[in-house]
Amino acid sequence: MRWFVAVCAWALAFNVQARSNLVLNVTLDYDQERDHVATQTVFNDLAKYLSGAVGQPVKLIMTQNAERVGERVRTGTYSMMLAPAQLVGTAMRHGYTPIARTEQDARVLLLATKASQVRNLEAARGKRIALPHRESLVSFMVNGEMNARGLSPAKFFGQLMYMNQYAAVLYAMDIGQADLVAVKEAAAKDWLAQHKDVVVAHTFPDVPVAGVVVNDKLDGALKDKLRSAFTKLGKDLETRLARVKLGAFEPADKTDFEFVSTRGFYSPEVMPGATIPTAELVKKLMDQGVPLFDVRSQAQYREAHIPGAVNLPYQMNSPKEVEYDDSVDAFDLSRLPKDKNAPMIFQCNGAECWYSYKAARYMVKRGYAKIYWFRTGLPAWKASGYPVRQGA
Repeated sequence: MRWFVAVCAWALAFNVQARSNLVLNVTLDYDQERDHVATQTVFNDLAKYLSGAVGQPVKLIMTQNAERVGERVRTGTYSMMLAPAQLVGTAMRHGYTPIARTEQDARVLLLATKASQVRNLEAARGKRIALPHRESLVSFMVNGEMNARGLSPAKFFGQLMYMNQYAAVLYAMDIGQADLVAVKEAAAKDWLAQHKDVVVAHTFPDVPVAGVVVNDKLDGALKDKLRSAFTKLGKDLETRLARVKLGAFEPADKTDFEFVSTRGFYSPEVMPGATIPTAELVKKLMDQGVPLFDVRSQAQYREAHIPGAVNLPYQMNSPKEVEYDDSVDAFDLSRLPKDKNAPMIFQCNGAECWYSYKAARYMVKRGYAKIYWFRTGLPAWKASGYPVRQGA
């Protein structure tokens, strides 16, 4: 009887899910003015097309508020989402998987006036820069690159200006308000042709313009239907989507958005005053007697740790960003070597883990001269074939 009731309940839940609407969120980037009526129409037609392709109603929700969408992604509100690359990267960390991407890539350029004499990113220090909306793909790429270099945009640039209207960014350079601007190459092509007094100071890595992610809770067969539908839109829909800077889609997976998903989320790639070793060097140093401190929580340490590592949790209350106040954090220096020339290694769960970054930087700031920050941490140790242990 219990078996029969369980099967009936499962069947009822399945039928309810099958009849319920799939929620498609379409989030547009901030890089151009659009014909709102035409834009709404083409995405309404896209939702109708998807409904027919998967045999289920698809409800469309459109927005240009990337910050609000990010909040709802964390709660799994949407069944699927068509969004700029940076939001796809965010969704990947909160239970969504990419199934399609635009055929076009976005290339972000840092433009500088010739008079500014800026010819690379490092030379931009102290200059005035204008960026599009804070949540735009362009600003995300700039801020992510700065984070990777261990720099704070607000302190690196002499003046940091965000413009809600994308065209205002180029206008800021036109009127001499900004020495530098960051824009998508495609959006600035015509403008660049008319401004011979402007140079490309830095080119950021290409990333997809946008992608489609689906909620991991969706049935596998349904995901396959959606992937097929997005990659076989038909010429009419593709042409109309091209007018909103999207166009045709091709199949995609996490590797297509791996780079953009790490920008701004992962810890910096550099640390002045510290050495960033490979797993092989860490093994060699430990064999020579250099202590390794695992600064994760006790629970994570017990689950798996590097043999010989000392668990010394770094209590992080500060935000995961380059500029932070470590006085609100806590780290027990009494368990560390007193000699500021003594070598020591700090490690946690890999590049996305900020605990070891902050622990190592904590020591560098206090004058310790031989700090090793094992940035890639436990994942790199495992990938190198070295053993791990469980328990205290």
